[in-house]
Amino acid sequence: MNDIIEFLLKNEADTPQVIFFMFFSCGIAIFHTVILGGLFNLKFKPWLFFVLNPLSLLIVSVIDKRLVLPLLLLHFISVFLLGIIGAIYSGIRSVNKEKKEIAKIKRKYNAKETPLWKKIAGILLMILFFISFFFIGIHAFLLLFLIVPVLSSFFPSNKSRFLKYQKVLPTAAIRSVAMGLAEIEGTLEMIKPVVSPIKSKECIGFRYRIEKISSDKDGRDSFSTIFDEITCNPFYMVDETGKIEVNPDKMEFVYVPEDEQYRGSGKRYTQFILQPNDKMLLIGKASLKENNQPVFEYEDIKKVFAIAPVDKVKYYNTYKPLLNSFILFTCFFAFIASLILISPIRIENDTLIIDPPKFIANIDANTVIEQDHVNQDHVNEDIKEANATEAGQATKNEVAPEDDTKPNQDSF
Repeated sequence: MNDIIEFLLKNEADTPQVIFFMFFSCGIAIFHTVILGGLFNLKFKPWLFFVLNPLSLLIVSVIDKRLVLPLLLLHFISVFLLGIIGAIYSGIRSVNKEKKEIAKIKRKYNAKETPLWKKIAGILLMILFFISFFFIGIHAFLLLFLIVPVLSSFFPSNKSRFLKYQKVLPTAAIRSVAMGLAEIEGTLEMIKPVVSPIKSKECIGFRYRIEKISSDKDGRDSFSTIFDEITCNPFYMVDETGKIEVNPDKMEFVYVPEDEQYRGSGKRYTQFILQPNDKMLLIGKASLKENNQPVFEYEDIKKVFAIAPVDKVKYYNTYKPLLNSFILFTCFFAFIASLILISPIRIENDTLIIDPPKFIANIDANTVIEQDHVNQDHVNEDIKEANATEAGQATKNEVAPEDDTKPNQDSF
C-alpha cells in the first residue's frame, strides 16, 4: 500500500495531462450525478459535478501537481463506493416506502395487523429452509413440496374448511335454521353501504388485493401479494322463508368474481365486491344476539365462516371430483410406469416377460461388488508387499559379492 501511495505521489502531472484529466473527470461527473440524484434522491443542479470535479483538479494542480493523479483516482473510486452504498440505501428506502404505503392502506380500511406469532413463525420457517438448503442443497425444494401439502392437511384454511363442509351440510331455510354450524343460501340485502377503493362503488363489502409485479428476462410477469384485506358491513341474507343478519367479522370471500383491476407503479390492484341481490351460499354459526335476534357469524369451534356465489360452488362440486380422479389415475399410472422401468424385461419364445423388481437382489449384488473391490484391494497390497520383499532380497544379493571381494583386495 505504501508503495502505491509513493508511486502516485512521485509522478508529477504536466499541464497537458492536467487538462486531459479535467476532461476525463467530466465523464466521472456523469456517474456522480446519476448515483446521487437517482439512488440517494438528492436535489442539486445538474451541472454541479461537471464544474466541481474539473475545478478540484485545477485547484490541486496549482497547489501541487503530484496530487492530481491521486485525486483523479479518488474520484474514480468514489463512483464504486457511492454506487454500492446507494444501491443498499435505495433498497432500504423502497422497502420502508412500501411499508408506509401498506400501513396507510390498512389504516384507511381498518385492516388488522398480522399477529406477531405469525411473523415469527414465518421468519423461523425461512431460516429452517435456508439451513436445509445449505445441508441438502436442491433437495430442500423437494422437501418443501412434501411439507406444504402435509401442513395444509393438518392446518386447513377457512376456504378449505368451507369447501369441505358445503359438501356434507344440508342447506337450511333461514326461518328454521338450527343454532350452531349451518349452511344457508339466499340473496344479499344491504344495511349500510361501504365505498370500494376502485371507482368508489357503493357495495355491501369488498376484498382489496395489492400485488407487486416482477418480470423475468423473458418478459413474463409474476405477482407477490403485499396487501389482501376484506372490508364488509353487516348485511342480511334473504330467502323465501325470511332473512337473517350476518356479522361479517372473519368472513372470507371464496370464488367471489373479480370486479375491477388495474396496474400502476409496479403493482397490480384488484377488487372483489358483494352487491345487493347477489345469490350466495354462506357457512358459519347461527346464534342469537343480546336482544335474542338471530345472527349468522364466525364458527369458532370448526373455525369456518365464508361466503361464495352459488353458481361457483355448483361448478366446483361438478368438476372437482373429475379433477381428483384425473390426479389419482395419473399418479397411479406414473407409479406403474416407474415399476415397469425398473423391472427386468426379457423375451422367451416370442413372449415378453416382465419380472418383479429385485430390490434385495440389487442390494446383494452391490454388496458383492463392494466386497470384491475390498478383496481386490487386499490382493493388490499383498502383491506390493511381495514385490517390495523381492526387491530388497535382490539388493542384498547385489551387495553380497562386493563384500566377498574385499578380503581378496586386502590380501594383495
